[in-house]
Amino acid sequence: MSPDEALARLLAGNRRFADDKVRSPRRNTVRRAEIAQGQNPFATLVSCADSRVTLELIFDQGLGDLFVVRVAGNTASDPLVIGSAEFAAVVLNTPLIMVLGHEECGAVKAAIDTVTNGAVYPGDLPAVINPIIPAVQQTLSVPEAMQLEAAAEANVRNQVHGLTAVPLLAARVSSGALKIVGAIYGLHTGTVEMLD
Repeated sequence: MSPDEALARLLAGNRRFADDKVRSPRRNTVRRAEIAQGQNPFATLVSCADSRVTLELIFDQGLGDLFVVRVAGNTASDPLVIGSAEFAAVVLNTPLIMVLGHEECGAVKAAIDTVTNGAVYPGDLPAVINPIIPAVQQTLSVPEAMQLEAAAEANVRNQVHGLTAVPLLAARVSSGALKIVGAIYGLHTGTVEMLD
């Protein structure tokens, strides 16, 4: 499958989900037996851990179709996240990586609160928030009512840019074997919107 075919398959599944016409494919005992022998996902998703963003559901995909890396704030700055994306692309040969942010992201809200109000969060929460701070700083001139959306989009673009610069992934992008894209999921509409 080419990167463009993988992206088209993802977006077609999302259209079915948003239109309430899901097929819930490949979610039975036959499929479980097939993938017990090995995995061959067609796409990798770096997504937020938010419980409202369940990837196999919003893309109407089945068992073994997606390689999912979820972390609050959908950031790809940690070596474990980057290594997981590398594993999917290099070992499993997935032709597509999508960084998927979403509306009303709590991690982005916390990063905005940190930058604009000096909020300090306990424990390891700063490890989630700090990678998002550059996106907040890039959007400080946006009207306050629009900053959450703008920062979420900037964060996705920053993560796509960072993954594209990872040498193992960059080589595959250059050869045409891999595409890395960004998108935002609308909690109200159920629709995934691609970012440029």
